[in-house]
Amino acid sequence: MTDGQAAPDRHPARLDARAVLRDVGRTVARADLALAYCATVTAVSLVVLLGPHADAILDRVSGNVENLLSDPLVSQLASALVVESVPGLALVVPLLVALAYLQRFVGRLASLVVGLAGHVGAGLVVAAGLSNGIFRGLLDERLAEATDVGVSYVLASTTGFLVLAVSARLRWWYLAAVAACWLVPGAFSRTFTDAGHVSALVIGLLIALVAARTVAADRRARAERP
Repeated sequence: MTDGQAAPDRHPARLDARAVLRDVGRTVARADLALAYCATVTAVSLVVLLGPHADAILDRVSGNVENLLSDPLVSQLASALVVESVPGLALVVPLLVALAYLQRFVGRLASLVVGLAGHVGAGLVVAAGLSNGIFRGLLDERLAEATDVGVSYVLASTTGFLVLAVSARLRWWYLAAVAACWLVPGAFSRTFTDAGHVSALVIGLLIALVAARTVAADRRARAERP
């Protein structure tokens, strides 16, 4: 320091990182819906996975073809409240951050719509694809009973919709990063879950497109009013 003045900070990137972390912390702390959902997923998953009947419960609530035919409501909703393994709970952390920003951006009700649309819509797309493949003899019939639970479809649709919250300057970079995150793993594993991730991402992007067009149309209508 000279003449009583503070020396300029030599690490602006460090300050930017701290600012980002503070913003994340404030956003998460105010996102009651995101906190409640992620806490519920964590608690339910631990109770189920650490209990003696984990496999039976996962089979019961899985959003697979068989359960969709016999009890669609339970399979679609309950499958979003539990993950398949304890390590799978690591996905709750990015889910909490993404949902917190979604709630900050569009509120509770819209956040619920985006999350549910991604989870339910992707589940139905996957089920339809599996049913068609099994009917045509292209896929193993046992896939109709495969375990399909977790929060990744909710996360994929949320990250897709959040493209609207990114500045126009960074929007294409964000979209490329999100697409790579969900599409690249599927190029190697090629499971029905990967197809679900792609479907959920597309659903989130489509909802974002509709929302953006709606807002633009409303602004034009307001501007044209006398």
